Amino acid sequence: MRTHRREQKHAGTIFEKMRSHNKIYSVEMLGKCIPVLPGVFSPKYVSDVAWFAREVPKIVKRGSFLEIGTGTGVIALFVGLHESTSVMATDISAVAVKNAKKTFRLHKVHIPVRRGSVFEPIKKNEKFDVIFWNHPFHSSKKVKSMLERGGHDYQYKSLRAFFEDAKKHLTKNGEVMLGTSKNADLKKIREFSRQYGYLMRLLKQATIPSINRKGIQIDVRIYGFRPIKKLIGGR
Repeated sequence: MRTHRREQKHAGTIFEKMRSHNKIYSVEMLGKCIPVLPGVFSPKYVSDVAWFAREVPKIVKRGSFLEIGTGTGVIALFVGLHESTSVMATDISAVAVKNAKKTFRLHKVHIPVRRGSVFEPIKKNEKFDVIFWNHPFHSSKKVKSMLERGGHDYQYKSLRAFFEDAKKHLTKNGEVMLGTSKNADLKKIREFSRQYGYLMRLLKQATIPSINRKGIQIDVRIYGFRPIKKLIGGR
């Protein structure tokens, strides 16, 4: 309980820092300049984004890639810099969509960005080899601002919708990937995985230094989820 309260307090401090910006500013990520618009969940104050931006492209390698909740577009950008990969991104926030488009124009990559919650902006016939989400953590309270929705998911309602509909947009051998950590409700994630028919496996895990709290290490993970193929004829 103490740890949970401490994490909540820390998250509140991060959002205060993000809200303190009233002008566009830039963050350097893996040697690239990333513009950040006021009101967008900023990679400047979280430790995991740069790690995901480095590791996700190594896993994806080639094919088609969809990022849900792209924010500033950092992770989609680094996947898109591989010429063998076609990329699309979505976000529920209008200002985040604007931000991501700005990021992609700046680095001269063609990545369509659509606005909507989870798979709302994706057409029924659109399928991807990899669908990735660096998902917000569980929240027992509703949040009002789009900024805070970048970090909080009320009762994991959006995460449930993600698992429920992801299979509809996967290619034959496609895979869902979730960026997360031990601070997420991993028990609930495993429950969703079983409920909606996925095989869950750990693809990558690391401990990285916090950029906000000196001496603190952050757990980061990428889980993969493959749909369980139904057996034909009982075999």
